[in-house]
Amino acid sequence: MESIDEPEVTPEPSGAKRGWASGESLYCGLTNLALTQPIELGRGLRLTTTYAHVMSHVMLAFKEPPPGHHHPAPWMATSDGWSFDARTQLEIPGTYTHKTMSHFGLAQTITGLIRLWASPEVLLAVVSRYPLTELAARPAPTKRELIAMAVETRPRHFALQLTDPSKVLEAMSWVAQHWEVAADLRCSSAEFGLAMSACEEGQFISNTTLTMVSLWGALEALFSPSTSELRFRVSALIAAYLEPPGSQRLAMQQRVAKLYDKRSAAAHGRPSHQGDDLLATYELLRKVLIRIIEQRKVPSREELEARLFGAA
Repeated sequence: MESIDEPEVTPEPSGAKRGWASGESLYCGLTNLALTQPIELGRGLRLTTTYAHVMSHVMLAFKEPPPGHHHPAPWMATSDGWSFDARTQLEIPGTYTHKTMSHFGLAQTITGLIRLWASPEVLLAVVSRYPLTELAARPAPTKRELIAMAVETRPRHFALQLTDPSKVLEAMSWVAQHWEVAADLRCSSAEFGLAMSACEEGQFISNTTLTMVSLWGALEALFSPSTSELRFRVSALIAAYLEPPGSQRLAMQQRVAKLYDKRSAAAHGRPSHQGDDLLATYELLRKVLIRIIEQRKVPSREELEARLFGAA
């Protein structure tokens, strides 16, 4: 495999928080993932079983509070709110450091890889300075003390689901093998970082037209340095990247070109895509990201054009 060049400093994943000091361990509660045994990811990172119920309910109070005090009772809960059961904990030890990415950014990236390869339903629900099982015994934090923080709490409007959940734990070996490569790529390539973010955020966007435009924006950033003849250029380069020369590459180019038509209609305010089109676009971006991670590099324009014309 080709080694990765020294990464340049680029922005961390969208939503990255800066409240976690370097050298501290980070403990992350993941939902929709149940383990039968601990999983070692390497470099001291591990997945273990835990339990924390993460919840937020919109409350009503009916009396103004005295100065400097809370609203007095009675309180009433509305029907609005959310809750998640975090049954798996991702531990990133303080002894591990990445050249440019914080522990929080790494937690987002590893969760993104789990969604990419093992299960799209997994969420990064909460992060904490301490193991989740120890939080209940700790004293109440002061106003300025950041102990735990909810992260992915929005509803999934285009919820992707597994067709075969029996192989989720087996798939974690791929995550363990590739998480450091993905972190390096995310820091060294703005295009790869955009593609990862688009794939991670797409399920939470309430308007599927915006999701379609977002996913295709990521694909265009990777495969179209030129703004001319976008439809053919993007579809041909993606097909050349994913398939060897022959009839399968041609069929792939034709399928991608049809998906690009859906993107163009959405981008110009005339959406014509269906759920299957959006799902196919997700799968296309997923395949591209997996290929980039496994090859440990983002393809250059010269490499893509060489593949297109059979010179690679």
